[in-house]
Amino acid sequence: MIKFFRKIRQNLLSEGKTGKYLKYAIGEIILVMIGILLALQVNNWNKNQQNLSSEKMLLANLQKEFLFNKVQFDKTKLNHQNQLKTLEKILNILPLNEKKHLADSVKYYENSIKLNTFNPSSSAVDAILNSNSIELIQNDTLQKYLTSWKNVLTDYLEEEDSYYKFLNNFYWPYTIETFDLVNKKSKKYVEPYFTKKYQNFVTFRRGYVRNIVNAIKEEPIEYHINEIIRLTKLKE
Repeated sequence: MIKFFRKIRQNLLSEGKTGKYLKYAIGEIILVMIGILLALQVNNWNKNQQNLSSEKMLLANLQKEFLFNKVQFDKTKLNHQNQLKTLEKILNILPLNEKKHLADSVKYYENSIKLNTFNPSSSAVDAILNSNSIELIQNDTLQKYLTSWKNVLTDYLEEEDSYYKFLNNFYWPYTIETFDLVNKKSKKYVEPYFTKKYQNFVTFRRGYVRNIVNAIKEEPIEYHINEIIRLTKLKE
């Protein structure tokens, strides 16, 4: 093709048709520029398609991860709410000085308490932030939620961490030292429930759990989870 154009130019020059040669040369330059622009457009289109494909994959991974996180969070939230209600029921019974017949109720409530913490998956978010793939996500609001997710999560987990530090450092050592954990059916097992120390421990536990429940209400973690799920939902 280049040889073909060169031959035309040479023929025009040899025939002394300078005017036509200049017009042809200008036309050839315009054609080359058009070709370059078309090539750039095709390249940009291909790149945009690749970016859209990559973004779609990122959104799918985030959607899957935060749907899992929502299940875990809802379970943890319900657990903390139930634990708070149970501890309040125990405190309503205490002290047992004149309510010895309710000692078994305290034991029942204590045995019904289940402990768990929110342990979300963050692999998809970490991969996006660590690889600078955040720029592939076109939704600015979603970008903000993803970049702030770690801080929001940390703020919430501080309440849970405080509670479990209290349990590990004070309450569990107390139960190991005070309760007969082998013979839970014996009458001696309920004796610690009559003490002021046990009542104080229940009061402290309720305070920590109440802080967690309030954090769920007041801090944006649940809203973050729901919004990330909403904004990563792929359009059909």
